[in-house]
Amino acid sequence: MESYIVVFLVCLLIALAISGTIMLIVRSKLKSVHAKRTACDYTRNGSFRTTNQSDIFLYNNIVRIPRPQNNARKR
Repeated sequence: MESYIVVFLVCLLIALAISGTIMLIVRSKLKSVHAKRTACDYTRNGSFRTTNQSDIFLYNNIVRIPRPQNNARKR
């Protein structure tokens, strides 16, 4: 019975080592780009121009649903 436990633990360690290695390889490929601090770092100079300083919304639907009152908290 003890030999099955040892075999199971050895197989588990081998599986964890293989999956850990694969995870590190995949993760290392994701580090090619570093995060930028501001939004202007993501745009090219001259590629984004604003001509009007107002927002235009195509749809303006406001639905108001009252919250149910919790009567259990009354004193």
